[in-house]
Amino acid sequence: MRALKYLLVASPLIIAGCASQPSLPPPEFPGIEQSDKIVIHDQRPSSESEKEIFSLLVTSSAYAIYRMPDTATKPTGPRLLAHRAYETFPELGSQPNINVHHFVTYANLQSQLRKSSLVAGLTGPIGVAILSRQELPVGDVLTTRIDSSIFEKTAGGEEYTRAFFSAEENPEKSPVNLIYIDAEMLGQRIASRCLVPPIKDKPHLFLIEAMDMCITNHLALYRSDAVKETAAK
Repeated sequence: MRALKYLLVASPLIIAGCASQPSLPPPEFPGIEQSDKIVIHDQRPSSESEKEIFSLLVTSSAYAIYRMPDTATKPTGPRLLAHRAYETFPELGSQPNINVHHFVTYANLQSQLRKSSLVAGLTGPIGVAILSRQELPVGDVLTTRIDSSIFEKTAGGEEYTRAFFSAEENPEKSPVNLIYIDAEMLGQRIASRCLVPPIKDKPHLFLIEAMDMCITNHLALYRSDAVKETAAK
């Protein structure tokens, strides 16, 4: 399936490329309590909500790859997914249930940290994680539908490979987040992989903002499937 590109509007409050600029407050989501009626059935493996540093050894293929914990954002990824789904699909009012099979976020900082020999975790904006004034190459947020069964085969010792990317996706080898969402709602189960590089005019991209972009693209896949089903009838 052709990857979806999330088109972003430049913020006048942020100076492009200024990685040393002080952090802005994380975004808030007014009215999120309106979606409290949506029941989230969290069926994820417990590890997906926990922090993991896969390797501190520079020569390891798992070096500088991290799994981000649920506590890294407020709200959590599954909770924001439920809220955006509530806003997007009025039909959820009569079927207020979402089964979340997977929602997990990885950070891949290999290239940048190998260059600087800096060991650090990604707990906030991508720009803060890279302790330098270097301007990072920007790119597009790319979302692709995936097969859940293939994704699940990489659990265990190969989990860190979920944070890998292709040269076509990230030619400059910028630090990225890889966000995987696998959720079932309104009778449809869809899984997606979302790559979030540094974004133009947003040097302080908070993790919750990256999740929000990926959630928007993920929910668009349900609309696409619904159109296909209607056309087939």
